[in-house]
Amino acid sequence: MSEHRHVGLADIAATAGVSKATASRALRDHTSVSPTSLAKVRQALAILGVEGEPWETPRADTATIALIKPAVGSGNVDPYVRLSEILTNRMFSSRIAVVHVEAQLERVEALAESLLETGVGGPSVAGAIVVGGGAAGVLAGVLDERGLPLIRISNARHEDGISRIYLDATGGIDTAVQHLVHLGHRRIGLAVLADSAAPARIAGFRKSMAGVLHIPATRDQAPVVEAAGGAMAGVAAAEELLDMRCTAVIACAPSLSFGILEAAQRLRLEVPRDLSLLTVGDVPDADVIAPPLSQVSYDWNTVAQSAIDEMRTMIEARPEPAHIDYTVAPDLVLRASAVPPQRR
Repeated sequence: MSEHRHVGLADIAATAGVSKATASRALRDHTSVSPTSLAKVRQALAILGVEGEPWETPRADTATIALIKPAVGSGNVDPYVRLSEILTNRMFSSRIAVVHVEAQLERVEALAESLLETGVGGPSVAGAIVVGGGAAGVLAGVLDERGLPLIRISNARHEDGISRIYLDATGGIDTAVQHLVHLGHRRIGLAVLADSAAPARIAGFRKSMAGVLHIPATRDQAPVVEAAGGAMAGVAAAEELLDMRCTAVIACAPSLSFGILEAAQRLRLEVPRDLSLLTVGDVPDADVIAPPLSQVSYDWNTVAQSAIDEMRTMIEARPEPAHIDYTVAPDLVLRASAVPPQRR
């Protein structure tokens, strides 16, 4: 079996007399460069003593995969921290090297160039698993346009043609509404981040409220607060919903859940006696918070393994990997933060 020596991209480009970008394209996809440039890169590899065909499809069990997430701003909580840990550990145990990338909008192009630039025997990125939206979603679009196999894990639907595992937050909200109504709550509010997923979540909430409670679910009857990121935004959202006499709140982000807990404390209210709280999504250490938080969350182990398995298949199927589109429904995890309504 042939081996690749550790030769850098700059060495290959200099020896071949081509640019680093051309050398990178030749190594990543030899059909994207002219026959003349490809011949120069082949000759350079031979001069440098590199054996084998570096443009052969990489094996997923020896590849390097980029794990991309949006950068988390100050005061916010990463809702995918547990999923990232599981993905990293499982790829490591499968002999897949992982490059962690925090995407920022102002650095999308630079990050894309860095990930697509490969050297023979170096940490070539064979694919990417993109978790969450925002800048990570923008970077995913750039990488997809340039032919990198990737799969997105997110709670927003986009008609962008990118393979994805869709986390059905709208279904999670419906589960939360049904549980709170079963407990006896009729005045339920929704706290949601003001992002691209907000309209679908709000529509799903009002549809669930109308269907379960048999009400028109107007803005007055199904209160919604859209909040910016950070715990202080959660405090403001909670205070607004409490002013609307809500006995229960569904929070769609960890930062909002923490803000609601803080707001209740400021107002000398007790969760869950005075206000029930149910989170849609994963709150880190939800079982050790006081009170332990009930939440609608996902089986991250299954999500992670599915993403890794599909990533393997996509890499091995280059240049025409099959498109995938999974929907994952969350499960209700009951703890102590949601109880039948009490008089205030």
